Amino acid sequence: MIKKTLQIGLIIIFLSNCKSSKITREKKTEIKELRFIGEKIIPAKTFFNKTLVGGLSSIDFVDGKYYLISDDKKKPYRFYEMELNYNQNNFSSANITNVIKLDTNVDGADPESLRFDKVTNQFYWASEGYIRKGIDPTIFEITKDGKKVRTHKTPDVFKANLSSKTNGIRRNGTFEGLSMSVNPNFYWIGMELPLKQDGSEPQLKKGEYPIRISKLNKKTDELVFQFAYLLDEITKNSIPENKFIVNGSPEILELDETHFLVIERAYASGHKDGGNTVKIYLVDCKDATDISNVNSLKGEEYRPAKKKLLFDFESIRSKLTNGVVDNIEGITFGKTLQNGNQTIVVVSDNNFNKFETQLNQIIVLEVIRD
Repeated sequence: MIKKTLQIGLIIIFLSNCKSSKITREKKTEIKELRFIGEKIIPAKTFFNKTLVGGLSSIDFVDGKYYLISDDKKKPYRFYEMELNYNQNNFSSANITNVIKLDTNVDGADPESLRFDKVTNQFYWASEGYIRKGIDPTIFEITKDGKKVRTHKTPDVFKANLSSKTNGIRRNGTFEGLSMSVNPNFYWIGMELPLKQDGSEPQLKKGEYPIRISKLNKKTDELVFQFAYLLDEITKNSIPENKFIVNGSPEILELDETHFLVIERAYASGHKDGGNTVKIYLVDCKDATDISNVNSLKGEEYRPAKKKLLFDFESIRSKLTNGVVDNIEGITFGKTLQNGNQTIVVVSDNNFNKFETQLNQIIVLEVIRD
């Protein structure tokens, strides 16, 4: 009897410990906040191997190196390899170490995102296409040295539709977000703006401004799941008023199969501080409606993904160069700090200063978990 009682007691303790460990692991996955570490600026008109460094629209972290794609529509299409040196208290340097040119037989591309696939040891990159010329947004697969391996099939819903003013993708509002899935069979693509049939572009008033985030099968390119994410309304008008304002999502980053980080970046022209409003949201799509077979979201009953504000870059504006929160478009998890905390690195696209003075801005944040 004593032996049986002892065995039962040990089992209860074991199960209790397992339960406690599970709770600890689950809590550890929740990101509580992000803490600013530092910022570096790559000066305008910086050249590396005869290429102008700018338009940095995406960032990924691979084996201690950072890779940033340029959205230059002129050839050579390219991405850069960089070394970022920082610790918990200081961001000391950002150095370009290589430029990798993409296959030149791809025409009409607009590179916007770059992600490394640890399964195939290759990169995926997203092009927004050239809608006015009927060139579809596309996902390409390439080797580490930029050689094209495969052109992935674009889902029909995202193909250029020049014949309709009420259906299809919007110019400069397509494949901006790209993320590999923790499930090795899939990847995700995120739209920057709503499809025409789903809703209008975000305005200064409250409303529903849904973009589609889609899960695709790597091998077949089948669209296996798709959910709606509601963009915020625009909170800052342009100077003068109603000249140019926009809000969209330039990047997504999967945390697990139902949770993401999503960047929203709004812009209003004419502001001395750059006019950008940038936020990072924690997103949960577990209970979101699968809209992959829904042609139009207008008037449709559906559950969008849940979103919770994680970080507002307005909170660090005073710590940034010239008080500017620039056109942040890229996000990745970076190296782990000595205290065991992860980091997040974001990068801004300076548009090659075509419109106004902008910055090649790299910001490092520490991830604080529960």
